[in-house]
Amino acid sequence: MSALPQKSPVSTPTQTIERPPVSAWRVPNPLAALDSVLRRDEADILLIAGNIALVALEVIEWPVAALTLATHAIARSRFKALQAVAEVAEEAD
Repeated sequence: MSALPQKSPVSTPTQTIERPPVSAWRVPNPLAALDSVLRRDEADILLIAGNIALVALEVIEWPVAALTLATHAIARSRFKALQAVAEVAEEAD
């Protein structure tokens, strides 16, 4: 019987594979548009859900709901701006 030379797994050279850093593996968020909605307070989410429910039940028309939500968003942003100014003024004292 002739013995064939066998390669042992230990004697084979190993190849090093360069992998990209872990941060390069991240998949971009396809729902980035929902981030602003998901970061809202519970009251904001209830207002949005309530308007959607009223439009679905045809209690109000969709332009009225859109105007309500836009007005709420403007008032909310101005309130946050005024709140930031008040905090700065309070720290100055």
